[in-house]
Amino acid sequence: MKQLRRLLLCIMLLPLFSACATILPHMEAPEINVIDITPLPAEGLLEQRIQVDLRIINPNNIDLAMTGMSFQLDLNEARLARGVSHQAIQIPRLGEARTSVIVSTTITDIFRQAMILSEKSGLKYHISGTVYLDGLMRSITFTHQGDLINEHPAR
Repeated sequence: MKQLRRLLLCIMLLPLFSACATILPHMEAPEINVIDITPLPAEGLLEQRIQVDLRIINPNNIDLAMTGMSFQLDLNEARLARGVSHQAIQIPRLGEARTSVIVSTTITDIFRQAMILSEKSGLKYHISGTVYLDGLMRSITFTHQGDLINEHPAR
């Protein structure tokens, strides 16, 4: 008898779960572009802090209420830094917002980037991570790549 009640309860709740799935909108990942990278004063011998300025584009027809993000930034196919932010950002539907994130990198990653830059005049970046949202959708993963223009090419 108990098993029959459980089965009936499950059958009755099934339409509720499928209704929730249709209510939640399909969300496209935001496009996150690196606008600028600015070195900050070093806090130690083996660590460098960097300010990464980002443009976040919302391709969705609803506002995105970001509560934070985590990401990895690669330059010329080599890791530069990992970063996290708990900054809340409201991105309007079909709109964009700018934010800055302070990230840390190691002296090894800086040295690797210096070696690559001595051989190349351009900077290709790849950023990937997770945007955390307020509300029913808790997170969206993203990935984007682009070019940063090197204003001082090697001579």
